[in-house]
Order: sequence, then structure tokens, then C-alpha cells
Amino acid sequence: MGLFLRIVALIMLLLLPLLRLTDRWTAADPGFTYADPEPQVKPAREPLPYVFGPDDIAAAPDGDPAADGIESAPVTLARAKALAAEKRAAGVSGPITVWLRGGDYLLTDPLTFDAQDAANVTYAAVPGETPRLCGSLPITDWEADTVNGHACLSAPAPQAAAFTTVLRGDTALPCTRYPESGYFYVKTTDHSDGLFTDETTPWKDWSYGDLALTPDKAQTVRDFYAPQGVTLRLLHFWCDELSNIEGYDAAANRLHLTTPLSMRVEAGQKYYFENVREAFDKPGEWYYDSLRGRLCYLPLPGETAETLTLRLAVTDRLLTAEHCSGLTFDGLTFCETCSPFPELEGHDHWLAAYGMRHPQAEFDCGGAVEFSHCSGVAFRNCAFRDLGTCAVKFSRAVKDAAVTGCDLTQIGASGIFIDGASSGPDAELTERITVRDNVIRSYGRYFYSGCGILLTHARDCDLDHNDISDGYYTAISAGWMWGYAPSVTRDLRITNNRIRQIGQGWLSDMGGIYTLGRQPGTVLRGNVISDVAADPDEGGYGGWGIYLDEGSSEIEVEKNLVYACGSQTFHQHYGEGNRIRNNIFALGAEGALRSSYTGADHQIGFDDPATHLEFSLTGNIFLTDDAPIFAELRNGCFTDSGNLFWDLRNGQRVFCNWQSEPSPLTRLFAGAVQRKGHFQQAVIADPGFRDPKAGDFTLPENNPALEAIGFEAWNTDAAGTLTARQQN
Repeated sequence: MGLFLRIVALIMLLLLPLLRLTDRWTAADPGFTYADPEPQVKPAREPLPYVFGPDDIAAAPDGDPAADGIESAPVTLARAKALAAEKRAAGVSGPITVWLRGGDYLLTDPLTFDAQDAANVTYAAVPGETPRLCGSLPITDWEADTVNGHACLSAPAPQAAAFTTVLRGDTALPCTRYPESGYFYVKTTDHSDGLFTDETTPWKDWSYGDLALTPDKAQTVRDFYAPQGVTLRLLHFWCDELSNIEGYDAAANRLHLTTPLSMRVEAGQKYYFENVREAFDKPGEWYYDSLRGRLCYLPLPGETAETLTLRLAVTDRLLTAEHCSGLTFDGLTFCETCSPFPELEGHDHWLAAYGMRHPQAEFDCGGAVEFSHCSGVAFRNCAFRDLGTCAVKFSRAVKDAAVTGCDLTQIGASGIFIDGASSGPDAELTERITVRDNVIRSYGRYFYSGCGILLTHARDCDLDHNDISDGYYTAISAGWMWGYAPSVTRDLRITNNRIRQIGQGWLSDMGGIYTLGRQPGTVLRGNVISDVAADPDEGGYGGWGIYLDEGSSEIEVEKNLVYACGSQTFHQHYGEGNRIRNNIFALGAEGALRSSYTGADHQIGFDDPATHLEFSLTGNIFLTDDAPIFAELRNGCFTDSGNLFWDLRNGQRVFCNWQSEPSPLTRLFAGAVQRKGHFQQAVIADPGFRDPKAGDFTLPENNPALEAIGFEAWNTDAAGTLTARQQN
């Protein structure tokens, strides 16, 4: 019987090209007509009007630390902060604005706010000027040197332990990389040098606390000069591991590490090295000689010791605040910090006790700007760039905070990190955070698994109208509770964001929007997501558009446009009671939708498999191009009713795949899918998108198929920032 079915399947495969050709002969012009929306004109961001009030304070980079801060006698930033506190103590109750003149405010230690500082104070740029709160210093005392056989320049470098960021003007310069492009690959799987065995590991099958690896044969340099100054970067699954090198054991052919790796090291995983003396050979790159404490730079033509102007980031923090209220920062630039290994002390996850970083979303990273136990904090029209960790971090008990109209570029980890408490009384929870109208571009530039916006435990938050692009991992990640356990995260509004160019083939298991855990009241609406691409190498997987991961439940997903993803456009790992309605899921390389439900064995908090429903699909448009609508139908614990299906190449002959791996022999066409309980009240017809392969998903005015499913069109051009930006 099995042989007979295979023969029938083979005959069908041979007939399909002929049937498609017949379609082209007989297809009639549908006669669709389109109405173009009015061009969208976005307003410019409005600077704070400059009105120097009677209680305002003037500050300047060269301000007088003993002056009184009147408009004609500006003070230092630290003095301005103290003056604001003095004014409040003297009975001033009205608004106070500290006006910052343009220039660099050098902060080798963070500007710190606490309960003694004045509340309800605005720190604002004088319009037309650019005050920069900057964590870098000029590099001086360049001398002629020779490194790796190349004539170069070198200079003494401070704070070597945090040495990661060197800049020329607004450009971060590259450190040496080995190999210069591409990767090496781990030769064998060997956990014998790890902290744990199969019997002792706290994270079975995932972590051995590996402290060594067997190098690729192509890695000809193994016994590095100054190995503890060399950084290994190992990319696997959804994280990139970092460790310095302890040394090389030639007899055992093992490269030993100083930091235990959080996730298992396996044969075939890719890796490379940074800050390698033996790779120092290209003009414009730098290398830090940790044995001599010197920064080495291979100059470009025309650069000399007398003309070279480079800067070195010497701190990872610019501003911290605790137990404050009513602080506003308007029009300021926060820039140029470094990327030290995260401080693990105080983190409550078990990995930190062993000196291992949390292997997801760069959870351990702090922020260049960081707040806890604060309320009424706002950043408006600010710029964050060339930062080594997260740009902004709202930690425990932050309430009524906002980041609006800001530009975040070249960020080391996550752009904005909302990291509240996972439990406790209301006073300790983080809530009512607004992240709106921001451009977050080129994030995760040092810690690759950073997110555009990372929200772990918070409630009643708005993440809307942001433009997020050019990251190596998830754009918006919300929730931090695996399984069905109770979660603080709820009532999030993730709406009208424009997300694109995510993943870019570096890591795996990501989404344009990613959720985790129960989130009653959470809505994903009006987002436009495209170009999500996971690691294409062996073992790489999961570049999804919308990704509801473990335990994601009670979430509404509606009126989103998701297209051109490397995997499926929608993926539900497992969850309960999610409602997926009136979306456009188009042109996923591996299909439109995947459900990875596999039963209840490992699902924390799961109750009754007889009544369990992962999600419902109603009124959606699914467009494929010779790819399955439902990519893993055997795990389909969901209902679908009144959806529209079409395949660009196969027309009405849409199909699903029974197994997880795509195979023509396991395809199920519409009749078979209906017998499995899906494609109920389905409409199989051309939705009439004007040019979907070019990213134009304009729908026709006169397509009855859309009326048949009750599809509600919306303006997808509304996604993205509310105000004009150069790149919009």
C-alpha cells in the first residue's frame, strides 16, 4: 500500500507542471482596480521652546563649578543638578529646566540621581545645539610601533578590562578578527572539560558549563600571543557566547577558556576570535595589546601620530537613577560607551552563580542609562548612539516612564530594556511604560542576541509606532515566563511598529515580534514585519515573523502584515487561547504558519489535553509561493475558519505539509486538509495584491473574495514612526 501511494504521489508531481501551464492558458484577467492612499506626510519633531525661566539653570561643558547657573554664567552639569536640589529645598515648587549648551560633557563615571535630587526637573538641549553626554576620551601620546610585522601607531590605553570601543568621529572602528571573514567550526563534541556532567548539570541536555573546545583544522593559529586578551565568540541557537582564552593545550588539541559557556558546545557550531594580534594587518583596524597595555592602530594613508584623532570609550554607564521622580531629558545625545563583560553579581538565575551569562536576549546587560524605583521619567527627542550595552534600561519598580521620538543607533545590546520584578507587591512592579515613535537601528552590535525592545516583566505598557531594523536577533521581545505559570506580563499594546532586516543569518529561534508566557490583555496590532532571517548553517532554524513561544496565551494578533520571512510568517510553539484574526501572512520561505504543539509532557501548568486549544484563525489572508500554508499540520491543535488561501505559483492548489520537514510526498491538498478538520469555510482565491513580490500588498477595491471572509483592510503605511526621520 505504501508503494502504491508513493507511485500516485510521483504521478501527481509529474502532472503538476502541466496543470500549472493549463492554468496560464485559461486564467482570465481578474480586472482588479486599486485606489492609492493619500501620501503620508509626517510632521517634524518639535524641540522644546527655549524660554529661560526665573528658576532655570544654564549648563555648559566648560561651565564654572562655582557659578550660580544664570543664563550668562553656565555651570557644570554636576553643579546644575545640585543647584536644582537647592532650589527645591528653598521652596521653589514650579518647573525647573536645566538648559544644556552644545558640546561634549565627558562622563568617565555616571551622573547619578537619587532621592536627594530635585523632582520634576527637565534637562534640555538649547535649541539648535547638540549637548553630548559622552563616555569616551581622546587617545593621546601616539608613538611609532611595529606589531605583527606591520609599522603602526600605538598609545597607552586606560581601563583595559572594558576595552571594546574605539571611534574616529562618529564611526566605530573594527577590531582585528580571525578569520577576517566567515567562521571556524567546532571539530568535535566534547564536554569533558566542563563544569557539569550529564548527571550533575542543572540544565539537562543544554548546558555543561564548557570550558574548552576542539578547534577547526582551518584554525592555524591556536597558541595566541596574549591569549587572555583574545575574545572567542561562539554563535549557536539563540545566543552568542563570549569568553577570553586561557590557553591552548597542544597535546590534547583543546582550546581552554576563562569563562564557562552557558550552552553546550557541539561539533559544527561556528565561532571566530576578536582582538587577535596575528590578524592585525588591515589599515583602519585596531588591536589592544593586553601585555603592554597599549592600543595599536594601523593608520590609513595620510594619518600620522600628530594628526590622528581617535577616542576610546572608558565607561559603560552615563546616567543612573534610583528613587527619583519627574525627570525629563529632552534633545540630549547619549553616546560612546564600552561593552564590558556583564556584571553577574546580584542576578538571581542559577547560571550567574557559576559565572555564566544568561543565554537569552542578553538579559544580564545593563544600560548606558538605567533607572530603578523611579516614576515619571521621560526621554524625548534624544539620540543614543555608539553605546556598548543597552541604551535605556528601566528596571525594578519603574512606573509611568517613556521614551518617545528618540533615535537609537549602533547599540551594543538591546535598544530599550524593560526589566521589572517577576513577582511581589504592586509597589515593586514595573508598569505603564511607553516606547513610542522611536527609530531603533543597528542594535545588538556587540552582544548579538540583544533585542530592539526587550520587555521581561511589566504590565500595561505601550510599544507602538517604532521603526526597528538591522539587528541580529528579535526586534520586540515581550514576556519572560516559560510555560503556563502565572506571569506579571499582561495588557501590552504592541502596535503599529515597522520591523525589518532582523536576524540576517546570524542566530536562530527569533521573531520580528516574540512573546513568552501568559499575557492576558496583550494585543499585537497594525505591525508590518518583513525580512526575518535565521542562521542558514547546519542546526540553524527559526526566522519567524510573529513568534508566540512557550506558554504564550490569551494574546490577540490582528491586522498585522507579515511577509518575506526565512521560515514561516507565524509560529506558535505552544500556548492557549490566542486569537489570530484579520492578518496578512505572506511569502514565508518555509510556509505561512507553523504550530509546534507536541502534547503536554514538558509544558508547565498544562491542564487538560482534551479541551486544549492553542489558537484560532479567522479572517486572515495566507499567500504562499509553492510553500505550505500550514507547515506542520500533524501538530495542529488549533481551529481555522473563514480564511483566504492562495499560492502564487500553484493558484488554487494550495497545500499543507503533514510533517515538519517539507516534502512533496507528505503534502495535503485542500480536500485532505478539510478531512483533518481544517480549512473550514475556506475561500481559495487570489486576494489580488498589486505586487507582493516587490512588497506591495495593496488590495483591490473590487475583490468579492475579501468580502467573503469579511476582511477589514487597514492602512499598512501607518506603521512606523509618527514623526519624520531621515530614513523614513
